[in-house]
Amino acid sequence: MRSRCTRFRWPSRRTDRIAFAIAIVIASSSIPIALGWAGPSVWDGVYSTAQANRGQALYSKACASCHKAELEGHGPTPSLAGPEFRDRWDGQALGDLFEKMQATMPGDHPGSLSREENAAILAFILRSNEMPVGEKDLRTESDWLGKILFKAAKSE
Repeated sequence: MRSRCTRFRWPSRRTDRIAFAIAIVIASSSIPIALGWAGPSVWDGVYSTAQANRGQALYSKACASCHKAELEGHGPTPSLAGPEFRDRWDGQALGDLFEKMQATMPGDHPGSLSREENAAILAFILRSNEMPVGEKDLRTESDWLGKILFKAAKSE
């Protein structure tokens, strides 16, 4: 009497085995990609209210002269709120925006703000773009910020 259990059998022909091996490699290489997309986004409350409030005060002193009080920008100075801003950063890591701020802002004294100050300003920018507040401050470590996806719109 034969067992009802079926056992896995390797394909018998060499070309079948090669095709099978290629399929396994492709399937296993897509696992990190799929997991990478499942990470946090700006819609997961990555900053606190207190941090955004600190950022608003810092923004008024260090950024508003160029980007304007309502973050609308002017001339060659880009807006920091609204659809144009969100579309420009859509799909990029929040860390990219943070590092750009850290290296190039404020325009008249690039790099003069601390990482904590820039994180507070970024928290204010996120709040100004109606992204939800969380319980904890936005962290300043590059590797952590690089895992947060900037998404223009909340996923359903």
